[in-house]
Amino acid sequence: MEHNPLKHLNPCWHPDSGDRIQVIGDGGREDAIRWKLKQHSHCIVDKMANLIIVGPEKPLVEGLVDRTLNSTNNIVGPTRVAAKLEGSKLFAKQFMQRHNIPTAHWQTFVRNPDGMNGLLFYAQKKNEYPIVLKEDGLCAGKGVKVCKYDRELFQELPYTFIRNTHNSNSNKVLLEDYIEGDELSCFIITDGYDYKLLPFVRDYKRAYDNDEGPNTGGMGATTDVPFLTDKLVQKIKDKIIEPTLFGCRDDGFRYTGILYIGLMISKGEPYVIEYNVRFGDPECQLIMLLWEQDIYPFLMATTQTSVLGQMPDIECSTDKAVTVTLASGGYPGKYETGYAIHGLDNVPEGVVVFKAGVREEDGKYYTDGGRVMNVTAKAPTIKQARDLVYSCIGGNGIHFDGMEYRTDIGKTNEEHINNNKTPQWDKRRSRRCNTAINRTRFKNHSHFRRGILLSRNRG
Repeated sequence: MEHNPLKHLNPCWHPDSGDRIQVIGDGGREDAIRWKLKQHSHCIVDKMANLIIVGPEKPLVEGLVDRTLNSTNNIVGPTRVAAKLEGSKLFAKQFMQRHNIPTAHWQTFVRNPDGMNGLLFYAQKKNEYPIVLKEDGLCAGKGVKVCKYDRELFQELPYTFIRNTHNSNSNKVLLEDYIEGDELSCFIITDGYDYKLLPFVRDYKRAYDNDEGPNTGGMGATTDVPFLTDKLVQKIKDKIIEPTLFGCRDDGFRYTGILYIGLMISKGEPYVIEYNVRFGDPECQLIMLLWEQDIYPFLMATTQTSVLGQMPDIECSTDKAVTVTLASGGYPGKYETGYAIHGLDNVPEGVVVFKAGVREEDGKYYTDGGRVMNVTAKAPTIKQARDLVYSCIGGNGIHFDGMEYRTDIGKTNEEHINNNKTPQWDKRRSRRCNTAINRTRFKNHSHFRRGILLSRNRG
């Protein structure tokens, strides 16, 4: 049998091939959903669908579900009001504050000169770093900047307040306390009352290895979460998931569809970093790979009431999974497209390639976006899954001009410590040495020395 890692790209049009489902969106997340649906013989269509699944956040925030509810279509996703949990970080923060959901303390500032001055005054008075600068509106996952020092914050402010570099649709900016800990992505599907918990995932947002560089939409993910315990899962349910669903109903709207809760686990306690109102990308690729049941009945149940609670729990493979994003050179900044993608014929069994920024012409594939594709695999151990993924990237594997990717997706904590101990120590030592050198230079300055001698004479 011929192995084609992109065979799921061809849509199914036969009317008798299963339920007709429309998936809105054309990224790696949506490609993974289509791939999963085709595993269970569903037909992917562009119209006349029994069920509509919305991949990206923008159509949801703009009210697509509200407009569709008046038709005969079933659609997976929250209403426009509920989608504000992602569409406005300020709305989400105020929501969490009302319902006692643990999150970081924050302050809000208007995007104008007075607002920038107010933020500067507040930050200087607070003088606690790292600190988080966050856009209120949608920014494709790039509107967050963790500032380690005051100079980083001051350098970022003109880009945020004057240039609006991330093209946020809001005139507000948040300054948020930094919570030290481990990031974790939590996913549920819900009808607003009952919910089903999906596998927990760890996402890698930064562009470069060792969590360096700017934020991106996601450079990879893994289902290996060594710090996750039954006690922590119960805390997440009791303190975050259930209060969130109750809070939505208490505020007058019912949340339905997929809810992605970005968490920070600090000293064994979960805190909400953000809400997203859809599957994460690239976390969705791992969930689709591990989810063993047909996803259609579960997603359809989110559009109804009193059905999801009667369904069995979601069954997932016990394997570990890894996905690595292959990106165009320069991403998340400016990048060029149109480069031929090579090596797709050399992808081994067990590896699935989900396309994102890909264009097909005459049977060949070319880059057509920042995040080009996700190389994804599962295996009994995280190391086996990781080795399987990286074995088909670069060299005789998948490659294209300017290709960039992280090489540390799925590495164990021990590997990170061994790889980073010396460089991080050198960086810290370098900063201390530079400070000491500058102090010495200042003390040796003639004006400073003259001041010391004068003070001694006065004594």
